[in-house]
Amino acid sequence: MNKKFSTLLAGAALVAAVSANAQNLADVKDGVALDINKSAQALPTYDKDTKGGLYQLRDANDQILMMKEVNGEYSLVAMSANDKDFVLKNTLWCVTTQPYSQGQAVKFDFMNKGTGMMLDIAMGDDLKSADGKKGYWWKPIIGGEISGWAFSSVLNKLEKNVPLYSHFSTDSVIGLLNDNGTIKVAKYALNDVKVDPTAATDVTDLSNLSTEAKNTFSGFTLYQAEDIVLDADQLNKIFDLQDADAGVKLNFSPDVKGTSLKNPFNEKEFIAESTGDNKYYDVNASSTATLTNGEWLYVTRKNDDNKDTYLKVDTAYTNETGAKFLAYGWTGPSKTQEAIDRLGDLQDQHKFLFVYSPSKDELKIYVKKITWRGDDDKVKYWKEIYQKTDNQRNNWRVSLQDLIKDETRILTVDYSKQNTTIKLGYGGCEADQSKTSVKDGVYYIMNKKGEYLASPIYENGVIRWTTVNADEQNVAHMPAYQWVVLKTNAKDQNNLSSVTATNREFEDAKGTFSLYKNADTEYVYTKSNVELTQDGVSSKFTVAAKSDLRFLEVPAEAVSDSLLGYKNLTNDELKVNKYTFNYWHPYATDKYIAKSSKDSTLTVNVGVSAFNVDTAKRSANSSVYAVEKFGFKVEKEHQDRIKGLKQLYRTAYVVKLNGIGLAINKEDKFNVPTHNDYRTTGENEEVTPFFFKENNEIKETGKCYYAILSTEKDTKDVNDVHYSISDDNKAGVSDYDGSATLKSQVLKESRTSAFAIEPDETPLYRRFNSLELEGNEGDKADTLRFIEKYRKEYLQVENNKNFMNGDIDFLGIYTPDKTEDGLSFIVDTAWVNRGAGNIKPQYLISIDRNDFEGTPGVACTYTHNHYDNEGNKVDAAHCSHATPAIPGFERGKYLINFHDFALKHDKANTSDAKKDAAYMWKKYDRAGFVEAVRVADTLFILRDEFKNLKNEEITIEALNKAEEAAWAAAKKAGVSKDNFVSYKYVLSGDNHKYVTWSMRFVNRNAAANEVEADRSFLFESMQADGLDIAPTKAAWLKMQNGCLVLSDKDDSKFDETATGGDDALIFNVEQGDDIATDNETIDAVEGVSITTDNGTVTIQGAAGKSVVISNILGKVVAETVLTSDNATIAVPAGIVAVAVDGEEAVKVVVK
Repeated sequence: MNKKFSTLLAGAALVAAVSANAQNLADVKDGVALDINKSAQALPTYDKDTKGGLYQLRDANDQILMMKEVNGEYSLVAMSANDKDFVLKNTLWCVTTQPYSQGQAVKFDFMNKGTGMMLDIAMGDDLKSADGKKGYWWKPIIGGEISGWAFSSVLNKLEKNVPLYSHFSTDSVIGLLNDNGTIKVAKYALNDVKVDPTAATDVTDLSNLSTEAKNTFSGFTLYQAEDIVLDADQLNKIFDLQDADAGVKLNFSPDVKGTSLKNPFNEKEFIAESTGDNKYYDVNASSTATLTNGEWLYVTRKNDDNKDTYLKVDTAYTNETGAKFLAYGWTGPSKTQEAIDRLGDLQDQHKFLFVYSPSKDELKIYVKKITWRGDDDKVKYWKEIYQKTDNQRNNWRVSLQDLIKDETRILTVDYSKQNTTIKLGYGGCEADQSKTSVKDGVYYIMNKKGEYLASPIYENGVIRWTTVNADEQNVAHMPAYQWVVLKTNAKDQNNLSSVTATNREFEDAKGTFSLYKNADTEYVYTKSNVELTQDGVSSKFTVAAKSDLRFLEVPAEAVSDSLLGYKNLTNDELKVNKYTFNYWHPYATDKYIAKSSKDSTLTVNVGVSAFNVDTAKRSANSSVYAVEKFGFKVEKEHQDRIKGLKQLYRTAYVVKLNGIGLAINKEDKFNVPTHNDYRTTGENEEVTPFFFKENNEIKETGKCYYAILSTEKDTKDVNDVHYSISDDNKAGVSDYDGSATLKSQVLKESRTSAFAIEPDETPLYRRFNSLELEGNEGDKADTLRFIEKYRKEYLQVENNKNFMNGDIDFLGIYTPDKTEDGLSFIVDTAWVNRGAGNIKPQYLISIDRNDFEGTPGVACTYTHNHYDNEGNKVDAAHCSHATPAIPGFERGKYLINFHDFALKHDKANTSDAKKDAAYMWKKYDRAGFVEAVRVADTLFILRDEFKNLKNEEITIEALNKAEEAAWAAAKKAGVSKDNFVSYKYVLSGDNHKYVTWSMRFVNRNAAANEVEADRSFLFESMQADGLDIAPTKAAWLKMQNGCLVLSDKDDSKFDETATGGDDALIFNVEQGDDIATDNETIDAVEGVSITTDNGTVTIQGAAGKSVVISNILGKVVAETVLTSDNATIAVPAGIVAVAVDGEEAVKVVVK
């Protein structure tokens, strides 16, 4: 069919439509009254026709149940539609039902349209329990396990004013009650619930609960929501379903068909724009009135030139013949004017009113005015028509018109009929699949740029997005870059809860995130801005809505590190060390803070100064620890929710050089005055304390660098002083003077100087790890001779009868000509690479070693079921018929301080003051050797019952049981723990032990030289003044009337012994014979090599030669003439000396 014929046919078909679309002006009517349903209607039935709608729950006082959302936190409230906080979308509920089953009443579930959350309540086990508080009302937490609500008992005629309650057990329920606008819940036995649908809710104030209440819970009724007039924001966002600039396309059913004329409301997306006009023509009153809510809107869209155009009901018609229908058109810009400026006299024909019925998701659309040119109008120009008010009509409706039934339909306007159903697209409920959450934990919060939400040093509590250079900073060490994240609903079962994030260092910085995540991305986002509070400023930091965010878990070791973020120095470290401050600069790593050679200022250019560092006092009487809490306050409830979470602690320190504290002069330079002026060297509180806060960790080296931050002191309580970071200054290296002066820099300066704070390397104690001096690289066991510095005498087992006592092996000292083969000692680490062991190494010294490798277990060989001695079913390896494995150990005679054996006694009637003379020389303690077994960090001195046993006959279990039995017997005899002689010594820890030895340098400044003469030392044992490291008073080896003893630890002072004022002995070492460990090969004589294995020595290249093998005490354990160039000889475990053809013996270790 050609177009001309179609048009004529259409004209002919419309002859009968003249009554509906009159042609003469007098027959054209104003629109009927605006159809805005302002009163909600109770839903009569819940059936196929009403399913899928959005409904409100109203109580008897006409208050509406609403799910309120504030920063992602949900709560239930009740309010009227006129309340200022009323949010329509959050009062709309999708209803689903579970059908009748086995006699149970129908159950209702409600999903909130605005939040996408179910009406489900979290209920703790304490409240569910039988002894939970009956009748106790609490504010419900959304997102829990309680759902499936009893409501109307029938669906075909919904009941009104009925309670909402849900079972949490067979006979117990919780239900909802409106307490002055706040919804609360309580638990009741089902039989105790009062229900009277005919009575209004008479419980409105829980503080004045009526005993005559006819309803235990508030009664609710399902209502269809009243109509609203949409504003531009509601329409554009479709109640927050989309962004405001996404554009709207409405659904028409039916829609235009069979014509080139498009529907302007869904041909393309449009954007609604406010007109500011809320006036309308009240047809019934024949006067202008004001809309209660809402306004007329412009409908706009972009043209091909991306310019705004405005929709209007045109003055033109859709057709030229037959019944006429007004067409739609778009007003666009001209060359000189924007479209909005060209609306002119037709402005009201561009204004549309969108009346929305939420429960049905249906729209009624009105245009404010139309202009009609009747057939009887005799005018030449259209302008003469639209400038005449007689041709204008009000409140016409957007309408669909059939031209040919079921074939051709157009969109026009009509004074009364819409003829189509228009949907906004907000109907029905689906759980928001993008809603998500994160588990409780400590996180970094990052944006898509890789920036961290944090407070860098120069912000000091103010939050911002911060760039991090991972090669120079480690955020795992920086609590200001970390956030403690907790679900607002701790019982969140659906991973939907919002989370509260609190900065780990600055607890005043916090915000609540309601998170969403699209399926195709790793990022989460929020739909609204997140306002982060922050201390010290009036404004809040905003995390913008729709920002791509990542919540990355902080490593567990950082979560559980209570000293994170700040330099922490132990008391022992502070007592024994001075510290250097190494400046971080990418082009120079050898710059340190040092006192200028010219004046008292500090520079970072030439030289290095070693500073004393001490904790700043926090109380006048030292009643509180120097360390204090800071940051997020960790309670037990937080630790229950976040595994390993620790409270953070930090310490303020004072820094001094030669007893004078650092100061800042009038030129803002750090200096150390030559006199103390107003500062007192002995009082920390008169010296400015500093925090050392980490700013850098260099990835390549793992070295950490700290900013030096001035502090402010809160002295409200002199016995509980608190320090905080001062906003005023930090230490900064000047880059505009040649001396690189250390200056007081404004804290808010983004450039921050940082320093590695490390102990001055000048050593206190000798560590036997020098290949050149001791002949053994690293901390492996070594054989050494100890020689007295001046008399050149060697330590040896005492063999002067005048100083011997029975079978006790005392330590003695002799000249070389009187020492026999046993002048070398095995020196092994006890506490070196752990704790403060690198500062004060502790060693075990032994002889006559007979180590035991252990024996493997033998499983039961029977093919039956296996049981242990208690009758428990076990595997073959643990069967009662199996032979258990015996762990290995090191056995030998170990050098100890006999102090315990001299002072402690296992008999209750022995006086504490009595000393056992057998272990002493006059008033002095002595040192000597006892047979002992070492297992890991424990040394067991062998009691008599073990001494004659073979290695394989000794078990660690038996040693422990013997210790327990000895203590039980002593305790029974009335011996105190302090007086009990223990044979078990724990070797771990910085504290000294009577079985370990440390070598205290006499001249620590010279000891840095790797020259034996400069590394002389004292043999140090237990201290007297409470200092484990570098004690002022301690026991050192000395000569007393020819007898080798330990000095009196209560009288002997280090400064006197080191300068010769006391007769403590000063020692050096000589290398002992080389020893082989494991399978190391040792060259004996030319062409001959020796290796060891378990219980054997293998000699290669020595066929026909004689071999003598002796133990460390000189006893021959094997002697033969070799018949092969690869001979293996069985020998006891321990250190043995192998001599080939009378050459000098080589010592090896046999496992």
